[in-house]
Amino acid sequence: MIGLHVQRSAATPAQVDAALAQLETRAGIYFGVDSGIAGMHPLQATLMVEPALALSVYGDGLQVEPLTGFGRQLLAQGALSRWRMLALRGPGVSCIAALRAFLGCFEASADVLLMGALPFAAHRLTEPGTDAGALGVFYFSQHLLRRDGAGVWHKVVLSLSGPESPELPAATPIATPVTPDPVARNEPRDDFAAGGYADMVRQALHYLRERPLVSLTLSQSYRRRVQLPAVTAFARLRAANPAPASFFVNDGAGLRLFGASPDLQLSVHGREIQTMPVCGTVARRPGAIGEAEALRELLNEEVDAASLAVCTDALRNDLAPLCEPGSLRLLDRRRPMSLATVVHAVDRLAGRLRDGADAWDAVLATAAPVMVTGTPRAEALRAIAKLEASPRGWYGGLVVQVAANGDALAGTILRAAAVRDGVAEVRTGGDLMADSSPEREEQESRLKTLSLWRAFGLEAAAPAPAALADTAAMPDAVALVDTGDPFGNAMRDCLRGLGLQIDEHASCSVLVGSGDTVTAADQHVVAVGDAAMQLLGACGWPVVPCRPEHGRRLMCITTAAAPWRSDNPFAAARYASAALQASAQPSGWEIWALDQHGQPVALAHAGQRLVCLLYRPDSMLSSPQALQLLRAALAFSAASGQA
Repeated sequence: MIGLHVQRSAATPAQVDAALAQLETRAGIYFGVDSGIAGMHPLQATLMVEPALALSVYGDGLQVEPLTGFGRQLLAQGALSRWRMLALRGPGVSCIAALRAFLGCFEASADVLLMGALPFAAHRLTEPGTDAGALGVFYFSQHLLRRDGAGVWHKVVLSLSGPESPELPAATPIATPVTPDPVARNEPRDDFAAGGYADMVRQALHYLRERPLVSLTLSQSYRRRVQLPAVTAFARLRAANPAPASFFVNDGAGLRLFGASPDLQLSVHGREIQTMPVCGTVARRPGAIGEAEALRELLNEEVDAASLAVCTDALRNDLAPLCEPGSLRLLDRRRPMSLATVVHAVDRLAGRLRDGADAWDAVLATAAPVMVTGTPRAEALRAIAKLEASPRGWYGGLVVQVAANGDALAGTILRAAAVRDGVAEVRTGGDLMADSSPEREEQESRLKTLSLWRAFGLEAAAPAPAALADTAAMPDAVALVDTGDPFGNAMRDCLRGLGLQIDEHASCSVLVGSGDTVTAADQHVVAVGDAAMQLLGACGWPVVPCRPEHGRRLMCITTAAAPWRSDNPFAAARYASAALQASAQPSGWEIWALDQHGQPVALAHAGQRLVCLLYRPDSMLSSPQALQLLRAALAFSAASGQA
């Protein structure tokens, strides 16, 4: 048993910043619980900037490399010398057992620890002795910087003997691959063009209905050439978007992996284990009212509530064999968590590890967790391999910290950028249920990339949406046909506010009201509310009476067919006494926008240049994006009228 002396001293912010900066050129790792829900997420952080040992993970064991003189000293110790002989790669060797045995060579201490990252393929570690290629890296360091729950940083130095230890050494840059000339290389490409992810989700919905799948999580990768150093982008990300699992890993071979994940997957303290699954994503809107509205929308979303319940039940299923019978309990249900750009809902499941089980068992049991695969896991993995356009790489993997006293943290690798050769890959996805909306899932996927691209000084993920319809594209005047609409004056004011003249002889018309004035022969028309329903009925859409719904708020998302597209869901007011049955879609029509239930709220006919808006863009409840879609509709209709 190796006893290490621990020397602790105060660390200044400047020392921490300098150490973080070294991660751009030196092997090392940062893992911090930088934000979260008070009383739930254990705020702390650990930074290794000069690892003494690198333990490369393979399916059939470990490859151990000393990186410093202290590392060579450690491996010369009797306990580690014997361990190393047993941890070498070979048939039947378990790398998890080898990692456990490594820490078992030391006396129990919270400051003697391994930190590392495992990619998504680490779920194959359940197959000991299988050569599945490189599956991540763990570091052991003599020098640590650690932040406690009060936000105070300390420098920790380990030594084999005596209290005297050298100061944290100055940086010695490691050799890193030279970034190729970007001009000489092909430009990076996304997995899908706009709308492609929604198409994949539609295929997945057939799997969910026809195969023994309760849920399925699919993902896609976006790739961009970046100029900003990864460590600088990470600093910007942490400042703008502190998260429950923030991390930066330099593997010493050209990879820089960093992210701000909402999912602190595991927390082990003593024998107590907790897991905090996250499900449901809504854009956080500006101000206190905007945040409250985003949280209301999140907590009212039934599909997300069901998805989170499935995640929690599946994690109980994974952890139950490791815990004392009956000890697993739900401490929190759908607790709201606000981050910089989004809000999430979080469950907390807690239990007590049984004798003979430890944090490494929990890491192995929850690798490729249900949140990033689906339920049951084996069937979900088959669907992922069939449907996704590229290998997952680090997405859905784990950043892990395990101490010699048994305490541990593990965060799911989400909202992360893997940077190599000047190209950043950001992969995002979402948990699907049989009634998920493909368009909503695509919008959510893009939303999840925003904080990463902004950290690099970029704004857009995937192909940029079409430019906003501008005033020049609209007609100068429209005819307002009002057949007894209760808000006719509001619509008139709305159109004038867009800079339009109201002229009964204009070639493009706006129809409002429930009077009997619309026919299937109408052209160059934008119909709103009841008038839109009547026009759709005249054109062959099945329209049925419904219980009147007035002043109701919808959350809408644009589709790939829309001439203007919103990155985020937007609010619109519904006033209606009829409903559209969209199961039978007449030819020539396309859907521009859907509500939160996947029902059409904006439809267009290109041949006749008709647009039907089943919401009220003139309502005070409607957001500016609802007006932008009206502008696009007017420009669309006017194009034919001016031809």
